[in-house]
Amino acid sequence: MTASNRINWLSVLQGWSMLLVVIGHVTLTNVFQNPETPVSAEIERIIYSFHMPLFMFISGFLFYLTKIGRDKGYAETIGDKAKRLLIPYAAFTCVTFFLKYAFNPLMRRPVDFSWSEILDIITFKSNPLAEMWFVSTLFVLFLFFPVYKWSLGSRLRSGVVFCAALLIYFFFPKDIELFCISYASSYLLFFYTGILVSKYGGGKFLDNPALLSCCTALMVFCSLFPGIPLLNIFVGIFFSLTLCMFLSRRFPGLFGSFREYTFQIFLMGIFFQMAIRFAYARLGMDCLYWPLYVVSILLALYMPVLISRVIRKTGSKALARCFGL
Repeated sequence: MTASNRINWLSVLQGWSMLLVVIGHVTLTNVFQNPETPVSAEIERIIYSFHMPLFMFISGFLFYLTKIGRDKGYAETIGDKAKRLLIPYAAFTCVTFFLKYAFNPLMRRPVDFSWSEILDIITFKSNPLAEMWFVSTLFVLFLFFPVYKWSLGSRLRSGVVFCAALLIYFFFPKDIELFCISYASSYLLFFYTGILVSKYGGGKFLDNPALLSCCTALMVFCSLFPGIPLLNIFVGIFFSLTLCMFLSRRFPGLFGSFREYTFQIFLMGIFFQMAIRFAYARLGMDCLYWPLYVVSILLALYMPVLISRVIRKTGSKALARCFGL
């Protein structure tokens, strides 16, 4: 696999994973997996069985390519990640907080202007924009950069850390909200798996049509007969990998209209989807469900792209930082 092919399938994979997130966030009725909308509920169930671990896997894969594999220093790496993640985190948290506070009576999760609420936000215990858990968890995982770097010194060390991540996934407490410790413990396994696949060139072994057929069959089976959550997750991850490798060779420009703006879509897309949910609730017309479902996806994908391009044209570095550009 050439370097250009590797970059292209990764870009397709990023676009694919972002599409899954956007579809998963539609929830027009404001009820997750609503039995009254069985088709979209089933789509949500399948997507949520693996899509966030897939995002963590991609993050780990890219972390090796851009930082660990290039022998970057700890201070440089964490400083870069802080600018990339924590500035948008702070900006979107502040904007969301004051918007919710202004319209508290209409909010499903109202906010309280208090020191305890502010402290919870600073320590990553909670956030007025619920989706921000991913940003804070990812930053916490980056902090263990020296452990990942040390582990890649030999296959034995890699195996030990992988087994440790597996044990942490199963046995670490799931209710420690401070600094997203429980979230980090749940997603470390997938993040580190991405690092290992990147380090040991797993991509070249996955670029196989026969393996794609096998992964597709397993994906269908796990979707029809969901049983072991961890199995479902890894099947979903490797199905996505093999699918995107296959698609990138035949459609190299796939998702090209938005795949370079995945972080901005993650940050902004949910606001447009909230607006569509509000419109659907006000209109109260079942016949509009699927048209608005599609509109929700399109707005969440392309409005952030449009806004990001406008911000870049302004030339404001500070504004660009706030939007993760």
